Amino acid sequence: MWNPGKSVVASSVCTKLVIGLVICFVFAAPYVVKNYVLYTMRDPYVIKPLLATIYACAVPGLTALFSLDRLLANIRAKKVFIERNVRHLRIISWCSFAVSAILFISGFYYLLFLLVAVAAAFFGLILRVVKNVIEQAVAIKNENDFTI
Repeated sequence: MWNPGKSVVASSVCTKLVIGLVICFVFAAPYVVKNYVLYTMRDPYVIKPLLATIYACAVPGLTALFSLDRLLANIRAKKVFIERNVRHLRIISWCSFAVSAILFISGFYYLLFLLVAVAAAFFGLILRVVKNVIEQAVAIKNENDFTI
């Protein structure tokens, strides 16, 4: 039967899989981007900016994935309302905003990036709200722990 513990494990496995895929894509990006640009009949001048965008987004993307992995490990260990989880959520949200900024700038040469930048910023905003809720829950938990 499916339960929250299995869900956390499944999320953790998926996160590790995505980390591996992102790392593989970073190494395969020159080949993939070159073939994509040539196949879609775009100007070859787009290859270098597109690669720069991919590599620039890979850093905050991997940082967010590693923080998500640590967050899931804490949840799996039944450590939900702790300061470390607030820090992980903060890191993930700032990484989302960083990707959004990179994609917004990249939207000047590839218009679709503007739409993805808005989605990344919205995701970062939702994460900030969740982070604030968890932060308040941690404060209440800490206050209750000190109450006799």
